[in-house]
Amino acid sequence: MTTQFAMLEIMNAALISEGFEDIVSENDGSDEWRLLSRNWPLVVEPELEDGAYYFTKKQTFLATRSDGAYGYDDAYLVPDAALHVRRVWVEGQDGNREMVQWSQDGERVYVNEPAGVYVEYAEAADPSFWTANFSRGVQMKLQAVLLRFKEERSAASEMDQQAEIYFQRARTNSSKARSATEPYKMGRFAKARFGRV
Repeated sequence: MTTQFAMLEIMNAALISEGFEDIVSENDGSDEWRLLSRNWPLVVEPELEDGAYYFTKKQTFLATRSDGAYGYDDAYLVPDAALHVRRVWVEGQDGNREMVQWSQDGERVYVNEPAGVYVEYAEAADPSFWTANFSRGVQMKLQAVLLRFKEERSAASEMDQQAEIYFQRARTNSSKARSATEPYKMGRFAKARFGRV
């Protein structure tokens, strides 16, 4: 039997386990929603980055410009689902990729390209595709957030440790699911084409 998980269901499972009221809908204005929605990316993204899970690579063109920072003139908002940007380029007149210098923070890429840029980014899987162990780990991490909110520090630490057990199970299963092939190594032509300037 395949079970699908949604962010709101995982949050409500954490809330019910700790004696809080359910969140009725996303962004319902409740204190519970504000607490868990602000902590959600802090729980999920580090685990996805560190846990050796599968990522989807996506490419898109960013055209909505704002003022830059960090010594760059232009800034472009990265899609919400992006964990981090891997490459940034523009297309030359001949249609070839021209890699550009860039920087990023959690929300934007910064470049000196006022006409827009293409980006390749790593995207985490939607919660509906997460495994039960990974979802349970996220739930327990959210429970730890709730316990800290109730100032139950030792219980929160214990919950964090239990979450790590579930994350480790999910990592192990993800590792077993991968093939035993050698990881892709970029050759000199690929480095010349896709390497950072």
